[in-house]
Amino acid sequence: MSPADQHVPLREQRHRALVDAARELATEHGADGFTVDRVATLAGVSRRTVFNHFAGLDQLLVAVCEQILTEVTTDLLEGVDRGTTDLPPGPAGGPAALDAVCEATRDVDLPTAIVSIHQVLGGPDVADERADAISRTAFEHVAGRLRERLLERAPGLDPLDLELTLTLLTSGLATIARHWLEEQTAPPTRVSPAARATWDRLLDRLLHRLRAGHAG
Repeated sequence: MSPADQHVPLREQRHRALVDAARELATEHGADGFTVDRVATLAGVSRRTVFNHFAGLDQLLVAVCEQILTEVTTDLLEGVDRGTTDLPPGPAGGPAALDAVCEATRDVDLPTAIVSIHQVLGGPDVADERADAISRTAFEHVAGRLRERLLERAPGLDPLDLELTLTLLTSGLATIARHWLEEQTAPPTRVSPAARATWDRLLDRLLHRLRAGHAG
């Protein structure tokens, strides 16, 4: 155990070990290429411990996808903070805050995270409903963190406007991610300049639609 881990509660250590083990196995074998027993063995815990933390493998894969999105989410929250530093007073502050969160998606490396998630889920076909549900759930958890931060930065935000924008944003990101993966000529293992340009084009279309919605 590292010195840093000595001050981390045991439950949190085990949770992290399970997610790390699942990520390693899923990256190597795909979403269907590992079992609860293999995760438990690699994490150094019992099978029962796995189920004390996760209801099943799908929930564990959601946690893996969330882990992949963690760095991107941190950058996204920092972008929201920068974009909401000088909000207009009064009602105009709400749309400005919502626009800030949308613009912040331009400055984070979502393509790399999406490729990593794609690899973890075994490079599923774009029609794979299970993989789609897992990735969408991870994006929804990111939306929860964005919701908390926006309410801190702009407490006067209309709750329905906030909910609608975040729902449309996260659902839209998951949708264009699927289309982006479809457009790749081979299963991606890295993000080429051409692939990144394609992502930027799809993101522009999504943000245009979102602006037309909350600016009208």
